[in-house]
Amino acid sequence: MKKTIIAASIAALVAAPAAFAEVKISGQINQEFTNGDDNDKDMKSGSNVDVVFSGSEDLGNGLKASFKIHRFYDDGDGSSTGDTDKSADNSISLSGDFGSVKVGRFEPYTVASISSMMNIDASEDLDLEETSYSHARTEGGMQYVSPNFSGLTVGIEQFADESVTGNDTPVQTMFAQYSNAGLTVKVAQEKDDATAATTNSIAATYAMGDFKFTAVSIDDDNGTSADITTNMFGATYTMGANQIAVGVRDSDTANNDDKIVSLKHSLSKQTSVYLVHLDDDSTGANDLTLMGVKHSF
Repeated sequence: MKKTIIAASIAALVAAPAAFAEVKISGQINQEFTNGDDNDKDMKSGSNVDVVFSGSEDLGNGLKASFKIHRFYDDGDGSSTGDTDKSADNSISLSGDFGSVKVGRFEPYTVASISSMMNIDASEDLDLEETSYSHARTEGGMQYVSPNFSGLTVGIEQFADESVTGNDTPVQTMFAQYSNAGLTVKVAQEKDDATAATTNSIAATYAMGDFKFTAVSIDDDNGTSADITTNMFGATYTMGANQIAVGVRDSDTANNDDKIVSLKHSLSKQTSVYLVHLDDDSTGANDLTLMGVKHSF
């Protein structure tokens, strides 16, 4: 009888962590080959590796703690970027009936949730996403997101500005998101106290059957009266294992339209092959064609 009790106690102690914590490893691996129209014999290759460690713990009373560690490597432009600890995500979140609070290093909302919607094609190295105006992953991040009120959430975040000596000049963002049926609308205003720049952005997606339509508009005053506006429109169509995406981006910085066409075929739920063509009308730019393969895990 005593042996049975001891064995049951040991089994309970070993199994206890699994009941309170869940850890997941996910990510993706891409290999891409790009060819520009300026030199048909010069094909460049690039690889992308993302590994994400995430987990959560039930704290009881409706509270949950979670974490995310994201490491990535991308040499698609011929140089390695994002392969240092400083370029990765490291965040801890606490969520409950009050909403959620996240602290650590992560992408600001404007980049992570709005400008990222411009990336409608299958490629990692070719896309229409515009990030020159905004901040990338930054230390000292604090973000609050409200509970969901019939599809509406609002939030606020603040980061230290790493471009300023001492990292004591904040970047602040207020944002809101509304989702209902197949429609999602996002708006944000980002203010940089160091440069006095204000970035206003709005984006919307609408899914209708196998079609999905996306529109994004970002306006950056760059701390002056000379606003820089970028608009993007795109659509995707999924037909079985195949997906077609087309998009166009117009930016005041180039005064020209960039167009992209993407064809993707899924070999399985985790592996796909794709072909992407980017028509870049900017002065001195080259049209690019890319072939790639991606495996997610």
